[in-house]
Amino acid sequence: MPTLPSGTPLAAEPAWPMPVPPDGRYPRVAVLGLRGVPATWGGVERQCEELYTRLAAAGFPIMIYCRASYVPRGLTIYRGLRLVRLPALAGKHTEAFFHTLLACLHVVGQACDIVHVYSQGPALFLPLLRLVTPRARLFFTCGGLDWQRDKWSGQASRIIRLGEWCSARFADTRIMVSQALVDSYRERYGVESCYIPNGVTPQPQRPLGNLAELGLMPRGYALFVGRLVPEKRIEDLIAATLAARCDLKLVIAGGTAGCEDYAASLRAAAGTSGRVVLADYRFGDELAALFANARLYVTASGLEGLPLSLLEGMAAGLPCLASDIAPHREVLAETGRYFPVGDREALAAGLEAAAAEAEALLAARGTACRDRALTGFGWDKAAASLARAYLGLGCDHEAPA
Repeated sequence: MPTLPSGTPLAAEPAWPMPVPPDGRYPRVAVLGLRGVPATWGGVERQCEELYTRLAAAGFPIMIYCRASYVPRGLTIYRGLRLVRLPALAGKHTEAFFHTLLACLHVVGQACDIVHVYSQGPALFLPLLRLVTPRARLFFTCGGLDWQRDKWSGQASRIIRLGEWCSARFADTRIMVSQALVDSYRERYGVESCYIPNGVTPQPQRPLGNLAELGLMPRGYALFVGRLVPEKRIEDLIAATLAARCDLKLVIAGGTAGCEDYAASLRAAAGTSGRVVLADYRFGDELAALFANARLYVTASGLEGLPLSLLEGMAAGLPCLASDIAPHREVLAETGRYFPVGDREALAAGLEAAAAEAEALLAARGTACRDRALTGFGWDKAAASLARAYLGLGCDHEAPA
């Protein structure tokens, strides 16, 4: 694999400088199991873009396997990353499987030192990678217990759980984005894992602009950002908003992610009152504007790895109201407010309290959230930890207090 050009440089003196290989040689890394980069939607894609552009800027040769439908034709280098576009069979149960299989076959001739697989479904191919790339070290990153997601049928869930088993048995190094996942793998498989959480960057202040056409006013809505999938329990957000005795609106920004029937049920539940705004998928400046002008960030999810959109809400200086699950408490700690999963009355009461809260108190809670996100969950820190793991220097990323 040829040496890749440098990507976008880091700051002149990053808070978490990249380690230098003792022998001066950076290992060649192939990354598979994601849709690709540049990230246009998807948490894994965003995670990989943030991490690997930093590693490429430091000198690591990085190759990313991308689905042809996700990455523009002709794009072969992006911010120092070599992109390999391969086809994938469209379909919820086939796209990731066949694309990962093709990536495994392609990587055989690339003389990579490290092959890094993301997510439990693609981890099914770790035994194959062990056979066809015997000299490469195999890494695996888990962003969540994917087999538990409601969108999968019983058979699909069992297959993904087999991928989880493969990740525990065939990966040389396992990386978890939350302490809860580290504990889960230790308890169920007796294996240790590195903890490297997702990161976040400061969110810019932007006017609503064209988004005002959605009937929104600054500080007049609660925001949820994420895929429209059952484990996010978005129906709880809608029901609580419609029941809340206040004028606060709810904005839901996200795509269907293969769950069209669930999305249709959400549209029906939202009704025509105007209290719930289904804003569809938003990215870039429009998403930044939604974060910048919300009154608070809210999530009712029952299953998460380490929620990137919650971190982004915190980085935007938004107070946060979240379901009481371990990943949310790991991110928010004492800066957040919580309600029991599925408790719509408690969620409605939390929305009413946020709507009535004095602006100064609301701003103080938002500042606490922002400070925690930016000091405890930085992409520079996460990338430096991943670089140390690749160089065999250990994994010493500490969780925020």
